[in-house]
Amino acid sequence: MNQNNLRILSIDPSGTGTTGIFFKGGFEEQFISYQGLDWKEHYKFIAGMVRVYHPDILLYETTNFISLRGKDMTSLLKLLGTMETLSLPCSTTRPRTETIPVDQVKRLKTQLLKGDKQVEGITYQPGRGKG
Repeated sequence: MNQNNLRILSIDPSGTGTTGIFFKGGFEEQFISYQGLDWKEHYKFIAGMVRVYHPDILLYETTNFISLRGKDMTSLLKLLGTMETLSLPCSTTRPRTETIPVDQVKRLKTQLLKGDKQVEGITYQPGRGKG
C-alpha cells in the first residue's frame, strides 16, 4: 500500500482521564478526545473509532513504567492490554497494532521544544504542559 494512502489511528491512552486520538488518512485528518473515569468506556470508544475509520495501523503510546501502583496506572495497563486485541481475527476491522514507548514520545517532545529537532510545516510553542 502506498504510504500516502495509509489510514492511521494514533492514540495517547489514559483509561481514567483523557484519551487523545488523531486520525490521518490521505488528506483527511481529525483530532478526537474521550474523557471518562472507566477504562472500559475508553476501550469502547477506541473500538468504535476503529469501526468508523477502518485504520490500517492502530498506533498507541505504551509504557511498562509503573510510577504509581494506584487505580489509574492499573486501569491504563488494562486498557493497553485490550487495545492489542483490536487486531485479532474476531475484530470486524483488523488494523495492525503498533506501539511507541512513552519515553520516546517525551524525548522527542523535549527535542522539538528545545529546537534540537524540527518537523517541516509545524511550529512549536510553549503551552499547556510546556508543549
